[in-house]
Amino acid sequence: MELKKNILVLLLIFTAALMACSAADAFPQDEPLTGEKRAILVVSFGSSVPEGEAAITAVTDAVKAANPGVEVRNAYTSRIIMRKLAKEEGRIIDEPAIALAKLAYEGFTDVAVLSTHIIPGEEYDDLKAVTDGFRFMSESAPKAGFRSIALSEPLLAGGKDIERLADALVATYEDEIKKGAVIMVGHGTHHFADSAYSSLQIALWRRSPNFFIGTIEGIPSYDDILPRIKAARPRSVTIGPLMLVAGDHAQNDIAGDEEDSWKSMLAAESLKVSPVLTGLGQNKFVQNLIIDKLREAQSRLAR
Repeated sequence: MELKKNILVLLLIFTAALMACSAADAFPQDEPLTGEKRAILVVSFGSSVPEGEAAITAVTDAVKAANPGVEVRNAYTSRIIMRKLAKEEGRIIDEPAIALAKLAYEGFTDVAVLSTHIIPGEEYDDLKAVTDGFRFMSESAPKAGFRSIALSEPLLAGGKDIERLADALVATYEDEIKKGAVIMVGHGTHHFADSAYSSLQIALWRRSPNFFIGTIEGIPSYDDILPRIKAARPRSVTIGPLMLVAGDHAQNDIAGDEEDSWKSMLAAESLKVSPVLTGLGQNKFVQNLIIDKLREAQSRLAR
C-alpha cells in the first residue's frame, strides 16, 4: 500500500511537471517573464460541510490579511471530498500537484505552500513529496518551474510548537477549565507522528489537570483518558475537535447522537457534555500560529 501511494505521488508530480513544461514552451522565447510573482497555496484535507469549510475560509482570510497583494489559493488533499464537491456542487478544487502546476503555468516565481495539518503525519509526508518534486523540477529545468518553493511545517512539528499550541488552547478554554473538564479530540493515526498528541497532553497537564487530549484512531484513545476524566469528577465537560475543521468527524464521531460518539459515551458516564463544533481554523490564537509557520516558510523563498 505504501509503495502504491508513493508511485501515485510520483505520477502526480510527473504530470504536473509536464503541464508546467508545456506552459513554459507556450510563452514566446523573445518575451521572457521578468520580475517576481509570489503566491501562497493553502493546503488542507478539505471539507464538504459548511461548518468545515468555514474554518478553511477563516484561515485563508487570515493569510490574505497578513499578505496583502499576494496571490492566495487553496488546494485539498482528500480526493473523496474533491469528487463529492465536483459531483454535487459542480465545484472544482485542485489537489496540490495540479494547483502548483497551474501557478507555474501562470508564471509565478516564488510559492509558499502552507500546510494546515496538525501533525507531521502521512498526509504531510505526501505533501512534502509533491513540494520536493516541484523543487527538483525547478532546479533541473528552471524555465519550467519556480525560482523558489517552500513548505511550512505543521502545527505540531516540534517541542516549541507543542508548548505554543497548549498555551493557545488554555487561553481559548480558560472559562471552561474553571467550570469543569475540557477534552480536545484529534483524528489520530498509525504514523509515528501520533506521539505529538501525547506530548501535547503532557504540556496541557502542566497548565491544568482538567485539560484532556484524545484521538479517534490513535493514542490517547477514549479508553485511555476516560479513567482520568472520571477521577477528576468534573461538574461539566466541554468537548471539541483538535482538527482544523469541524467536519464529519466532529459532527458524528465527537458530537453525534449515536451511542458510540464521544458525547454519548461521556453522557452515559453521567457527565454533562457540551460539544463545541468549531475547528481550530476558526481560533484566532491558532490562526496566529499558522501565520507564523507561513512566515518561516516565506523566509526560505528567494529574495
